Amino acid sequence: MTRNTVEDNGAQRADAESQGPQVVSITDPQAIRALAHDARLIVLDELFASQTTRTATELASMCSLTPSAMSYHLRALEKYGYVARAASEGDARERRWRAAGERLELNTQIDSTNAKTAYLNVQLNAFRTRLNAEVERREAEAKAGIMPAADRPPMLTSGLVFLPEAKQKEFNRRLLELVYEYEAMATAEERNIDSKRMFYLISLLPEYQHLGSEVS
Repeated sequence: MTRNTVEDNGAQRADAESQGPQVVSITDPQAIRALAHDARLIVLDELFASQTTRTATELASMCSLTPSAMSYHLRALEKYGYVARAASEGDARERRWRAAGERLELNTQIDSTNAKTAYLNVQLNAFRTRLNAEVERREAEAKAGIMPAADRPPMLTSGLVFLPEAKQKEFNRRLLELVYEYEAMATAEERNIDSKRMFYLISLLPEYQHLGSEVS
């Protein structure tokens, strides 16, 4: 069975800023289906974003699960190469876990259309759950008479920009650079299990006049 692989973008990373991140590429349709559980997505978000280790107990507290149930999910994620066992820190009685790389990406060369669709549905369903929760929270605040801050981030915004190909690449690069900048800026304290988090979902979709017109 083909497992997810960690792709090394350089022979050796002498300068972390000058080379791309270590990417875990999802290459197995079964590995995609293994993500069809909210708790597993929460674990992946946490481990890949924090780039630190967590115990099953810590992760279970984020998902309203028991540590034993979380251990089951972690072993499933380990099977497909998403996470790995980490060295013990402090109290060695409980195993620690880490992300298998710095970034998680779907390999678009996967032949299974159903597997790709399943992956997208998993991600979109998780986003929908978070979005609905935020809608309910803001509605509760409004009923309580709590006024939002003027610079409160939007729950969801969409639109389009007119960009020729060269500017598309620049737009994409600058947007991702901003994300990477703030990811790298987070201190160890800010990556703590109890720290504040903000989830994002970025999708940049060029318009095609005819299906397949841009495929060479």
